[in-house]
Amino acid sequence: MGAIESVGTHLTRLLPNADASTLRRLEDAVRQQTFGRRDVLHARGIALPPFILLDGRVMDRRVVETGRVYAALIAGPGYFGGLRSITDPNADALYELVALTDGKWATWEPRLVRELALQDGGLAVGLLDLASDFAVVHNVRLDERTFESARQRMAAILTRYGEAIFDTPHPVAQRVDLAAMIGTSRVMMYRTLRGLEADGLVKRHHGGGISIVNHERLARLVEVAPPDEAPAL
Repeated sequence: MGAIESVGTHLTRLLPNADASTLRRLEDAVRQQTFGRRDVLHARGIALPPFILLDGRVMDRRVVETGRVYAALIAGPGYFGGLRSITDPNADALYELVALTDGKWATWEPRLVRELALQDGGLAVGLLDLASDFAVVHNVRLDERTFESARQRMAAILTRYGEAIFDTPHPVAQRVDLAAMIGTSRVMMYRTLRGLEADGLVKRHHGGGISIVNHERLARLVEVAPPDEAPAL
């Protein structure tokens, strides 16, 4: 595992137009916490504070009234989340935040970040840019759910995350997470995965691992792709 980048390093990269004094105030006010695999870092219905993921991987997940689980995105180190709480500190989060691995995150009191943004236009523009990236990611996910079949959605997820979270001796995500990512039942997920394996595109491994056998053919199944220069989440 590589070295964990500092909060200051992430802030400088994510908010390049913010004043140096503003970034120092954010560094001074940060709260850093470690978490374990499968921890629920934040529950639905409570305001999610602004945060930067310093280490590990997390998943935005929603359990709907029928009990089915949906995953909005998977994020890794350097992801800035909780932006909605900056514009509305009392806003309830629609998704819960679940840890896929052990890791570490940094959080801020949302009212403080809002006050700093009102004082520093560079910070405000940086947060606006991050919110725009977030909207692009979610629009791509919605397009996938709307226009693509379960087979195509699985191809997109494995193309995007396969090597990072599934093609390992001890997979970061479980196959139940894969069902949530493609928005289907476990039965449909397994049927789709078996079909991709029968076509020679992927291979399942004992313990839950999935390796991609033919990257090019798998990628050709994907119809909805992120726009050029969109964030890779």
